[in-house]
Amino acid sequence: MKTLKVAMIGAGGRGMSHIRSIAGAPNIEFVAICDMVEAAAKPIVEEFNVPWVGSIEQLIADYEIDGCGICVPTPYHYDTAIQVIEANKHLVTEKPMAQSIARAREMRDEVEKRGLVAAISYQLRFGPVYRRMKQLCEQIDPLQIIFARQRSMMGPKYLSPEPFDGIMDFISHDIDMIPFLAGREPKQVFATMGRDVWADVNAIEYIGAQIVLGEGPHQTVGVISSSQGGGGVPQRLDVVGRNGLAVATGNEVRYAVGPNPMPGETRDTWNDSFLGEARDFTADLYQHWANACLTGADLAPGATYRDGYNALLTSLAMVQSGETGEVVDLAEFAAASE
Repeated sequence: MKTLKVAMIGAGGRGMSHIRSIAGAPNIEFVAICDMVEAAAKPIVEEFNVPWVGSIEQLIADYEIDGCGICVPTPYHYDTAIQVIEANKHLVTEKPMAQSIARAREMRDEVEKRGLVAAISYQLRFGPVYRRMKQLCEQIDPLQIIFARQRSMMGPKYLSPEPFDGIMDFISHDIDMIPFLAGREPKQVFATMGRDVWADVNAIEYIGAQIVLGEGPHQTVGVISSSQGGGGVPQRLDVVGRNGLAVATGNEVRYAVGPNPMPGETRDTWNDSFLGEARDFTADLYQHWANACLTGADLAPGATYRDGYNALLTSLAMVQSGETGEVVDLAEFAAASE
């Protein structure tokens, strides 16, 4: 089997999930671990028998690679990714793709200009529940998509005023998932949010947002409701469409496909269970990405840099709307960042 030669940039924290996914993929050859801190890379060197490289410049100059995984702190996403892009290497970048809309736009435009396969680590797209919900959404034509995912207080690492921290980190996958399921581009955002509700650190601790996707008669409204005060509240994903409905609760999907029944009428409902299929879907992401690099296959259902840009734009617009109390038009918001 032909394999993609891949190096990992970033040795700590979430990076281990990327590393194990790279090392375990049958269509990837794990070439090297790149990290500024040799001590951080040492356990990876020992476990996977790959060399440590201290800089991206050295990695690109001295090693034959086709692509890179990138999992470094968010402030370094742009600086790291742009070096890889300018070297014409394919890449997978941890979310969010950058700290600013302007930098994310530059990254998106460069990979598209160079014809690179660039993915964002929204690995939940590969989970069986969400894959099934995507199939159903293509049948029922979504009108409303509602994510209600609550959690308990997050650790100190996430309790900062930054727009990517607090509850915004937790719902980053929801922000990506709504346009993925709808199959439509986000257009407008309105949100309410609160800081310093339970912890005096100025972090965003709850948010409710409405996202308008698509235009004309084929619009979808996405709703996100989440907080750090809802530990124990069941998490839900509900979709109501022109031609049916679908509900995901835990590892189960309930759905009905067909015309909306009038009073006194009914329609058949079905239930799919994916119990026992929970795992880290980062491995699925890397294997799929490598296949796209090797064969030219479509990256879908993986998230492209264009998807990552839209998710960043929506996320930052949600925070602005929450702070101003006004509806944010995403095209105008993006233009203002140029």
